[in-house]
Amino acid sequence: MRHLVLLTLALALTAAVPAAPAAKRKPLASAKVVECSKGITAAERVAVFRAAARKVARTDRMWIKFKLQERIGDARFRAVAAPGVGVWRRSRSGVRRFAVRQRVLALGEGASYRVAVHFRWYNADGELLRRARRLSPACKQAGALPNLRVTRVGGERVNGTVRYAMDVFNRGRAASGATTISLSVDGDVVDTPVLGPLAAGETRRVFVNGPPCTGSVTAEVDPGNRVAEANERDNSRTIPCPN
Repeated sequence: MRHLVLLTLALALTAAVPAAPAAKRKPLASAKVVECSKGITAAERVAVFRAAARKVARTDRMWIKFKLQERIGDARFRAVAAPGVGVWRRSRSGVRRFAVRQRVLALGEGASYRVAVHFRWYNADGELLRRARRLSPACKQAGALPNLRVTRVGGERVNGTVRYAMDVFNRGRAASGATTISLSVDGDVVDTPVLGPLAAGETRRVFVNGPPCTGSVTAEVDPGNRVAEANERDNSRTIPCPN
């Protein structure tokens, strides 16, 4: 009877001990930022991304390719070119794990960068076994950006034509570079004069002579997206005919 009691107690103690956690399995594919250096000069602004993959059944070689993406201000990420990016890197035959680093230099001020990494797995006959895609976290660079905005569009008749006036305000925290401003009357572009650099907080008026309006007038600053801005969605202003 004593032996039965001891055995029962031993079983109860065993049940109360929590099971050891299972070893965490490494992901099949991953993309990370391992360095995000910031600085005043372009040479100091550097990002290093790392992609890694582990083999699946029947894998002979693994391939990895980086694609760099950039976001300026509140715009969406878009693909950009960079040296060494967009090239397939191939593992040696038979390796269990394959990792590649991609270094990106001269990052832009006030912009964010990430990589979309493409993975492929091939068998010894060159047959594609599997593919995957991963996005890395972003490397965000410090720095202020300009933000050009058309704040006013007006017009005054002068001898059968209209002298249109467009006010452009830089509401950003940095000076803008030179660009252009486009004036459209009733849907047709009349002129696209040059707009010189604007300091942060500066407003400038630009004049264009054009035909009388019958419907609407649209002014759009930086129509070619030459200036990197904090907000690219407030560059255009449309109003009913001012004359």
